[in-house]
Amino acid sequence: MKDAVEAEAGTTEEAIELALEELGADRDRVSVEVLEEPNKGLLGLRKVRAKVRVTIVDNETEARVVIEELLLNLRVEATVETRYENGILWMKLSGESLAWLIGHHGQTLDALQVLVSSIVGRRLKKSARLIVDIEGYREKRQKEVKSMAERTVGQVLGKGEAISLSPMTALERKLVHLVVGEYAGASSVSMGDEPNRFVVISPVQEGQDT
Repeated sequence: MKDAVEAEAGTTEEAIELALEELGADRDRVSVEVLEEPNKGLLGLRKVRAKVRVTIVDNETEARVVIEELLLNLRVEATVETRYENGILWMKLSGESLAWLIGHHGQTLDALQVLVSSIVGRRLKKSARLIVDIEGYREKRQKEVKSMAERTVGQVLGKGEAISLSPMTALERKLVHLVVGEYAGASSVSMGDEPNRFVVISPVQEGQDT
């Protein structure tokens, strides 16, 4: 199986897509080197096509090495399962007594994810898109936060009064803002300083922009 190919097309993106098809790889799993930029050529007489070299970069192998090194240093025994979803590498840790690695509202888990992503990115010299999860915590927490946001919006619209939520991580606050954005009669804003930053959901007053 090839781990690198060169491709030509009318545009750079088209050339990349051709290379990805030949490699059978997702965009997140490759590095791209532009060999020729498309242009009309000298005096517009000859059109130069885009040319790229696309190389598979195995984020999964390097990410597994990094997280296993970290777990070893922390003296934590855990199994690591990986999968790709929408071009993002998911790494799920399973084992006994891992709750402390999640932390309050996932703050420790977020820090672990940032650390793994940073190390992998530095070693591979490219951005590493990955998510670290423990025992399905992220999926369960996302459902909880979304449900809480929906209930709170209902209360805000019913009472006509603003409600402040408990402190959340940046990812959770973003999810709340997305949920609130689906309701024309409510708005949301983040307030406070980390790690106690929280979201306030308010009713939209007549004539107020959301």
